[in-house]
Amino acid sequence: MSFYAAAYDTEAVYPWWEKGERSHRENGFSYTPERIDEFLAGVRSVAEAHLQREAPASFFLVAKLLKLAGPELRSILDHPLFDIQCHTFTHPDLIGLDEDEAALRYELVDAKNLIEDTFGRPVIGLTAPGGYTHGLTGYPRILEFMWDTGYRYLRSVGTGPNRTMPAPLNQPFWYTQDGFPNLLEIPSHAWHDNILTGQPGVVRWPPALPWGYPGEMPDNAQGVYEAYAPGIDYCSEHDLLYYMPIFHPWSIYRIDKQAGQIALLLDHARQKMDMASCMHIYQHILDNRALAAEELVLD
Repeated sequence: MSFYAAAYDTEAVYPWWEKGERSHRENGFSYTPERIDEFLAGVRSVAEAHLQREAPASFFLVAKLLKLAGPELRSILDHPLFDIQCHTFTHPDLIGLDEDEAALRYELVDAKNLIEDTFGRPVIGLTAPGGYTHGLTGYPRILEFMWDTGYRYLRSVGTGPNRTMPAPLNQPFWYTQDGFPNLLEIPSHAWHDNILTGQPGVVRWPPALPWGYPGEMPDNAQGVYEAYAPGIDYCSEHDLLYYMPIFHPWSIYRIDKQAGQIALLLDHARQKMDMASCMHIYQHILDNRALAAEELVLD
């Protein structure tokens, strides 16, 4: 049976719809008290949707938010159902830092340490901000840094050709060709929900997924659900290892304050797939190495 892997890139609110808002912004993200409250409300709504269904999930945290709302995040996410991993310290383009050891140390090492100190559990997974077509293949310096730091899996494949949206149904692989045969890539799938619901981005035509694009931009929970739901049916029917859509709590909350799109997807997925966090996927592949290719194979 296939897995539905629930993973959330847990970052600050990116108010792309308010281009004039500049105060307390970093890399486009807003850190005003009001936006932090909005961010926390989004995380809480997603967590509650999972808790109500006893469905596991992975939350990849931007560590800077722990400096601003660490106790609040711990109160929401410190639960056995939730896998807590890293989304860097400030959400930079990691490939752009390839030659900057100090920046890599801050984004990968300091972030990992802060998350571990806050939650009291090991962090071995990382989501690369934005995602790439080929992941971190061809960047052995970054991969070495990650391996030496203690990361054992990453989600860095998360876009289509030329970093377009949505991401195809790429399946996992080991970074063997780059010299790290025990470092696992677990690609993400489908739309980045912020792009799906209006944030400017480059969309590929013809469709990169084996089902069509929405006829219009979704603006409610039902519409977002309908854009992602075909992946549940397709991956289940074609016996793919897993399906892992790309979501952000702040973007989920902007569309539906109760995270209704997540509730609908979890209810649908449970009928056809096993429910999993990224840690479940990693452990499952670790137990059967052949489930992942030895090199990148694009869908």
